[in-house]
Amino acid sequence: DRVPTRVRIAALKIDLPVVQAPSGYPYCNVAMWYADPRLGQPGEAKATYLFAHARTGMFLPLLDQSKKQNGKAMIGMVVELWTSDDQRFLYVITDVRRHVPSTSAFNAPFAAKGEQLWLQTSEGVGPMPKLQLVAEPLSQEPAPAAEANPTPHVVICR
Repeated sequence: DRVPTRVRIAALKIDLPVVQAPSGYPYCNVAMWYADPRLGQPGEAKATYLFAHARTGMFLPLLDQSKKQNGKAMIGMVVELWTSDDQRFLYVITDVRRHVPSTSAFNAPFAAKGEQLWLQTSEGVGPMPKLQLVAEPLSQEPAPAAEANPTPHVVICR
């Protein structure tokens, strides 16, 4: 029953509530987790896949950083991910993948061998290539419920 509820990359000033992705156009003001039986949730032996628009207040800092030396500075950054059962998971970014065709963006996470966190944003509007970051697990610890479960303020955006 565990699902992601909040993601933070302090070094990039990203801190967003996380909700389940809608079946249509992605929301604004939140990150979203992608539900698929081939993917998992934090603490499982599968990949967890989060995405958000490359907009101000969302995942734009990922896109901006990726344009500098192919995102080299993001390698080693810590990603915090809270879950609905009041846990905080820490991951470290190990790979930055730019220009991933949108038609194959999910292939690699589906084949992940073990727990990973994947973060994705678009590199443009429409069916443009995707930017993907891969992070490996570091630790898990209990977290205060208020910290782990922020109130999302979902905006329907276009």
